[in-house]
Amino acid sequence: MAALKPGRKLVTVVTEHPAPKRADVQTVFFYAEVTTARLRRLTDMFEGGKLSARVGSVLPLDQARRAHEMLAGAPHEPGKIVLRMKP
Repeated sequence: MAALKPGRKLVTVVTEHPAPKRADVQTVFFYAEVTTARLRRLTDMFEGGKLSARVGSVLPLDQARRAHEMLAGAPHEPGKIVLRMKP
């Protein structure tokens, strides 16, 4: 929230009541039904370069607990938290 400029909009699927609230930022919640077809379309868009994600922290799968701690507010690099699977 602190990174948003005044007059911008925060769109989230996480909660209907994001905190903290700011009077100069509009918040919008929407429900997204996850389906295999939609996940495939997103995969195609990522692989085709039409979508990108800012990756912040990459952790091995055995550090999943740490990733959850980061989601709950523990310090981490800005961006998505990714769990790496062994090949």
